[in-house]
Amino acid sequence: GKCNFTNLYLAPENFICSNPHFIKSFLAKFGTYDSLDIIEKYNIPYEERDNGKLFTLSGAKSILESLLEDGKSENHIFKTECLVQNLLKQNDLFVIETNKESIFAKKVIVASGGISYPQMGATNIACKIAKNFGIKTFPLVPALAGIRYPENFEFDFSSLSGNAITAKAQIEKRQFTDQLLFTHRGFSGPLALNLSLFVNGKTQIIFNFLPEVDVENLIQKEKTSKKSLANILSEYLPKSFVKVLLKEKDYNLSQIKKSEIEEIAKTFNHFVIEVEKLDGFDKAEVTRGGISVDEIFPKTMEARKCSGLYFIGEALDVTGMLGGYNLHWAWASAKMFIDGLE
Repeated sequence: GKCNFTNLYLAPENFICSNPHFIKSFLAKFGTYDSLDIIEKYNIPYEERDNGKLFTLSGAKSILESLLEDGKSENHIFKTECLVQNLLKQNDLFVIETNKESIFAKKVIVASGGISYPQMGATNIACKIAKNFGIKTFPLVPALAGIRYPENFEFDFSSLSGNAITAKAQIEKRQFTDQLLFTHRGFSGPLALNLSLFVNGKTQIIFNFLPEVDVENLIQKEKTSKKSLANILSEYLPKSFVKVLLKEKDYNLSQIKKSEIEEIAKTFNHFVIEVEKLDGFDKAEVTRGGISVDEIFPKTMEARKCSGLYFIGEALDVTGMLGGYNLHWAWASAKMFIDGLE
């Protein structure tokens, strides 16, 4: 895609990990400008977008081509269409079993990512390898994924498919404000994708669909207006969205009851919903879970239980929020491995 490769506002709070302290040392040693050094080395143009997101102007392909070109040497052999099926260790050598041949190595770096987008070849090989060596893993779940509407949902949001608004949301103790996209089966867009990181079973989300407007005060001020309530609210939100939240009902503002005002205000400013299901791995941008970071030496990325075996990137139980954080983690963990070799 367009390739959001890092973020200006890196912080440990932007990452989800079973050990929150693990990520801190990486960000201290490899920050935003270290990622920029990679991009600038290849003369790839980039730009800053909202919330500190840095994008290439030429897309992901330009980074991929540059990295592959940089990797061409007598020390690198690329084997394509070669599916790794297992990894074992015999004496001092690893045996990488593939669908074509067995490859022997003294050291192996597992950088196979998560299992999102299986249609692109993603597999659970990292966790399979970890299991072979008694290395603890956490269950793999879709992350940065769309959130499905609950069953028996009282509002028919499916009619809003394709509409987006800027909304605020609270999940657990975290708050986010971003674009919320409605689809025929659930919430999507940047706001929903970040919220999905914190959906564990039945989870409550509180939406404020009009974060800049106190709807109760607005209605009180407009009680002498000849406009309908739907028309007044449609000055701030798409008319189709207002209709759905009002359940196709309109109100005469001069006769509206106090209880009705409170209920309408609550619907727009404090919309409580309990969600449970996310889109699957075929739609999720990344995978949460994976190799426990407590099983890894952070200065080298080597597995504590197996000398010569290393895990980097998304294979580990580190998941970034939307905004370039996951690619930054890929660069940072790889750099830590390289520095560890030196």
